[in-house]
Amino acid sequence: MLTTYHTHSYFCDGSMHPEDYVRAAVEKGFTAIGFSSHAPVLFETDWNMKQELLNDYIETILRLKEKYKNRIQVYTGLETDYYPNSPDYRCIPGLDYTIGAIHFIYSKENNRYMALDGTPEEFLETLNTIFDGDVEAMVKAYYSLLTEMISKRPPDIAGHIDILKKNNAGDRFFSEKFQWYRLAVETALNEIKNKGIIVEVNTGGISRGYTTEVYPSVWIMKMMREMEIPVVLNSDAHNPDWIDAYYEKALTMIKSAGYTTQRVLIDGVWQDVKL
Repeated sequence: MLTTYHTHSYFCDGSMHPEDYVRAAVEKGFTAIGFSSHAPVLFETDWNMKQELLNDYIETILRLKEKYKNRIQVYTGLETDYYPNSPDYRCIPGLDYTIGAIHFIYSKENNRYMALDGTPEEFLETLNTIFDGDVEAMVKAYYSLLTEMISKRPPDIAGHIDILKKNNAGDRFFSEKFQWYRLAVETALNEIKNKGIIVEVNTGGISRGYTTEVYPSVWIMKMMREMEIPVVLNSDAHNPDWIDAYYEKALTMIKSAGYTTQRVLIDGVWQDVKL
């Protein structure tokens, strides 16, 4: 069953109209597609949706849901950030689900929000400004925020949970074999398990040229499988052509971790289907 619930159109940092994604999904034989624009934040970025576009976004997806109801299931979501005083979008009318993700960390010293998964230059700026170059402290802070988000504001899906590896090609800053790293991941997974959250297997890092493998790494997926944490395959597409990018590769990885099903939103209900 082909689905994706993580897509970004021109309402945020993606390209083209949401209908272009729906048409592409129909052509590729998708059962369902969900939209997850980056929700508005309380500070300026060049990739989050503007607050004044939120209602138009939701209404646009609702119109597409009705227009294509006999051809494909269309769902309305948001990719929401978690930081001090961040808005809670989970109960907005017309919303079917949320993807919770950590992209920023607040710097008290500079009174600004800094990127955790931005460009290599932004990553280094955050590392040096907030953590004095201590990557272990930075990684632990990220997973602590992720765990706190799951605990206090659980989304339906936890998004790209090991996204810090985006700027760690060749183990430039840390090894995923470090015990402290694996303990930080395991702590977050325990809370994900406790809250019954779905973890996405995200191919967007590959399609956008950031990584050579999916989020999360296969060893994390194996840990998740042992904990019986459900997964959903998402493309994190920022272009209609990418809605199924690297799905074959991702499916191989998911199955190698021991999964035989994924959890999908079909007929308005999250349910397990065979891979």
